[in-house]
Amino acid sequence: MLRIHALLATALLGFAAAAISDARAEEEFVGRSVTLAGRKVSCGKADIMIDRSLPSEGGAGDTILILNPTMLNQQPPTVRLFVFNHECGHLTVGDSELAADCHAVHRGVAEGWLDRKGLKQVCDSFEGAPETDTHPSAKRRCAYLDKCYAKALAEQTPIAPKPIPVQAPSKVPATITASAPELPVAKKAALGQPKVISAWRCTDPLDVTGSNPDPIGHAINKDAERAERCR
Repeated sequence: MLRIHALLATALLGFAAAAISDARAEEEFVGRSVTLAGRKVSCGKADIMIDRSLPSEGGAGDTILILNPTMLNQQPPTVRLFVFNHECGHLTVGDSELAADCHAVHRGVAEGWLDRKGLKQVCDSFEGAPETDTHPSAKRRCAYLDKCYAKALAEQTPIAPKPIPVQAPSKVPATITASAPELPVAKKAALGQPKVISAWRCTDPLDVTGSNPDPIGHAINKDAERAERCR
């Protein structure tokens, strides 16, 4: 009997060890980042664990994020990224499923991997689930996703800068300048009344022998030599 009990105990220990080994094969810590849908993603300082026995695509603990790669690979790339960011959102916003959904939507819009088509894929992944003690209904979640998406798009739209008013140039004192006479102008208007010193005139030359001799008279004396031309 002792031998039988010993053999039975050995068998039970071997079965337990095998069960623990199988459980460990299902679970694996991968660090603080993982590649999903061709993108390297992380959730702050949270550790990421793979658990193929998890009955969902993802889950979250206090400081850990859990993924089931078998179920995730059955979803479109956008849904995989949404699941990761939804579970990451729980570490920030708490237990609220709607708040975690909205967190994932804002991340998707900001990072450029979520559009209207992807949003529909996320909604379809809920498979019309009814309300439960832990999750809102699929209909309610989809309606909330639409509101979050519209808000996220509005926040991404750049706001045009306010126009800067044009300042009027400072007043500069006007400078008044005399205008030049238009050309051609009459010779008298331009020069005034000229004083003729040599005009080929037929007059007597000025007297340059008095007490106030006029130097210009010398030029007029020369005109006298040409006086015969006027006769």
